[in-house]
Amino acid sequence: MSNKDSFSNNSEPDQTSEMSDEARMVIGKARRSFGFSMSIMILGFMAIVLALVYRATRDEQSAASRFTLEEVVLPAGSLVRTMVPFDDLIAITFENSGQVTMRMINSATGEVLREIQVVEEPADQTTPATER
Repeated sequence: MSNKDSFSNNSEPDQTSEMSDEARMVIGKARRSFGFSMSIMILGFMAIVLALVYRATRDEQSAASRFTLEEVVLPAGSLVRTMVPFDDLIAITFENSGQVTMRMINSATGEVLREIQVVEEPADQTTPATER
């Protein structure tokens, strides 16, 4: 009567004992390599979770909270070309009646800090005309 119970001491030898020493070494190396790879992956996931928790618990104010303006007033009929927030100001480039203007506005109060007219560069007079 043959007892094939894997928990019994009288069982037949399992398949690993029938393997050669070289096969056991290869399987052992593969297991160690797999364990190392899984350890690195778990460390990576832990780093991601740590970064997410850090970002969620920071007390730094968001970029949107620095800009408390509800609206920006421009001349009637203006066409906005660009609007760029920068530190505590907003730079708006707009066109009105063919004139392009850049306006610097305080992002907290809405006060116009500076207005710059954008003009076309004059043609260089020193360039020789092309010959016909």
